[in-house]
Amino acid sequence: MKLKQKILEFIRKAYEDDEGGKSVSETGAMTDDDRLAIRELFDGMSTGTARIIIEEEMDSQMVEDYDIAPLENKGRYYVARIVQTDGKAIRLLVDKQTGKVQFEGR
Repeated sequence: MKLKQKILEFIRKAYEDDEGGKSVSETGAMTDDDRLAIRELFDGMSTGTARIIIEEEMDSQMVEDYDIAPLENKGRYYVARIVQTDGKAIRLLVDKQTGKVQFEGR
């Protein structure tokens, strides 16, 4: 079997297993780490990468004054809440495929 076919078969079986099917990869049962790695592959980026992108977009003063709340996975985007020490929050969208950051609603 060719490499691309093996990868495709591995991914297909991983999704079948993740959706409750009985299929497993040729190397044995899928671990949670395997499933997470495959899901991140299809998502385009991890939450950790999205946080790094947001931190790079913020200037040093904002990093000190604001905290990044846990990101929400919304399909193609991550929604980030940037919370100021007084409780005010700004919502940002991070495009998983391009890395572009924008204010929510714009």
